[in-house]
Amino acid sequence: MFNIYKEMWDRRKMIHALSLQEIKKEYAGTVLGSVWGLVNPLMRIAVYWFVFSIGTRADNPVGGAPYAAWLAIGMVAWFLLNDAFRLSQKAFRSKRSIIKNTPFPIAILPAVQITFSFYTHLILLVVILIAMAFALQTVSVYWLQILYYDFAALMLLLGLGSVTAPLVAISKDFGRFLDTVLIFLFWMTPILWPVENAGPLENVVKLNPFHYIVQGYRDSIFYHSGFWEHPLYTLYFWALVLVLFILGNYLYKRMKPIFLDIM
Repeated sequence: MFNIYKEMWDRRKMIHALSLQEIKKEYAGTVLGSVWGLVNPLMRIAVYWFVFSIGTRADNPVGGAPYAAWLAIGMVAWFLLNDAFRLSQKAFRSKRSIIKNTPFPIAILPAVQITFSFYTHLILLVVILIAMAFALQTVSVYWLQILYYDFAALMLLLGLGSVTAPLVAISKDFGRFLDTVLIFLFWMTPILWPVENAGPLENVVKLNPFHYIVQGYRDSIFYHSGFWEHPLYTLYFWALVLVLFILGNYLYKRMKPIFLDIM
């Protein structure tokens, strides 16, 4: 049932090597190199902090957490979700030359893009956690829970990438539609605002699996809340991941001959 994921696991060393190549290629020819993977998100966090803290003065603490720190942790989680999903859904289409000209195990391509994004994410995460330790003057064992939420994010992204990559390979318009969806998700996922502000729509907002990851980061850093304290929400998240895995495997098997001909 999960042939595509078995192939990814069997070729995990290749995925790791190709991800490192992607990093080298991404920053080749730049003076700062991979440091740009840190500078760009930090500047974006600073801009959003300035707009919402200085511009609109909406910088009240959220559940006792300083807004700037609360925002930064949410943005770190979002950068992983956004970048990995954006790259993985275009994994087949963006690698047309490799697919056409070499006998390449194309099933691993979404995983390569997700792993590339994850390695970049780790650098930013370490820097932010060090900053949090100084800013909050405390470190908690709950911070280790970030490892769980990173794993959960990778599984979610793998499922989403497996579902969307074959569809984008067939239709470039679908890829543009997903880019628009990501913009919508950024503003509708409680990254810049607390989910409680949604009022009666709070439970609807929580159906977005990205919220599970973003809120999980914040629960780990600020609120010392374990994922096991939200059993129904956790069960919903993993059930959705399982559905995506099954659907992704099915779509890849059914659509591989089609998109190989089209590309």
